[in-house]
Amino acid sequence: MPAYAGIVRCRTPLPVEAANSLIPVGKSIWSGRVTIAFMVSLGIGGWLLSACSSATNTNALNRERSATSATGAGHAPPPSTSTTQARPVSSTSVPPTTSPVTFAPKTAPSGLQYGPGPQGTYTIEPQPPAGSCHYAYEGSDPLPDLHCTPGALNPLVTQSTIASTICTSGYTSSIRPLESVTEPEKQASASAYSYTGAFSTAEYDHLVPLELGGDPNDPANLWVEPNENPNATSTTNSKDVLEDRLNNLVCSGQLSLATAQEAIASNWVTAYQKYVGTQPSSTPTTSAAPPPTGGASCTASASPANEGYSGDYYVSVNSNQPNQKATASDAGDNWSDYTDSSGYVRILLYYVSPGEQINVSVGEASCSTTA
Repeated sequence: MPAYAGIVRCRTPLPVEAANSLIPVGKSIWSGRVTIAFMVSLGIGGWLLSACSSATNTNALNRERSATSATGAGHAPPPSTSTTQARPVSSTSVPPTTSPVTFAPKTAPSGLQYGPGPQGTYTIEPQPPAGSCHYAYEGSDPLPDLHCTPGALNPLVTQSTIASTICTSGYTSSIRPLESVTEPEKQASASAYSYTGAFSTAEYDHLVPLELGGDPNDPANLWVEPNENPNATSTTNSKDVLEDRLNNLVCSGQLSLATAQEAIASNWVTAYQKYVGTQPSSTPTTSAAPPPTGGASCTASASPANEGYSGDYYVSVNSNQPNQKATASDAGDNWSDYTDSSGYVRILLYYVSPGEQINVSVGEASCSTTA
């Protein structure tokens, strides 16, 4: 049965049981009486009009009785303008075919809660009490306290809307709160987590990132993330690499949105090991030693990663550039890692076509190979 929106105005108050059975979406004052705006089916509309009519007749009958009391015994009451008796409102008056009003679920397929979503203007949100949240660590990689930061999702991002939201360039920047909002929140979150490190290297991080449908400003999705690299000079960290990887997998159809959200919210370090392939803290994010002088050289080779994702290649690099940043690039993207003390590194490169050239830079050296 089609649904219609309507407003019924009862010049006399509805019976309590009738009013309570409605689903109000707004109230206004109309001639001293309540006006109820509601979503109704055709059947509900007829029922409500009947209820209003019943309320009117009931009040008319009450006026008649009051008039009888006022005239005293032996005086005939004034003629009634209505001979219809008030019909009590009951649940059986509602047609059984009426569809209930439904609301968006509060819980996503990933099991996480939805937050309020993007706002036209963000306000500074209160954070958990000072000292109430506690980091966990796997190696030197920090994890949030899931009692304080369980993650929260943007209700506008679902599996059916990813093409127009997180898989569209510029979407995340369009919903990101201003620094004037997030900076005070970061200070309060640091207090909640008892964080005393440098703010210049600690990221006020969305546990479920915006690029995976995380809520922009729900405190349940934000935490001060210490940098796992003690030599870091910026907020860039290993979790950022995971976030980009999961977004690529979701937008290419290789991983469901719910799976990616649950993985990064429950334990991002475990997710990193599964979807990127190494322990996050095993890779420094800044140079640990200067490159050797003169004669910089490297060699590279590529082989299929065979991890279930077609087009993923491991690029193995041997060099005389120990503890240096190495970057492998193809026509579509590039990924970086750091060489060990011997100058070796293995980089996982995504979406490579067979026969495609891969260029590598490591420290002061450069080389190439073919997939």
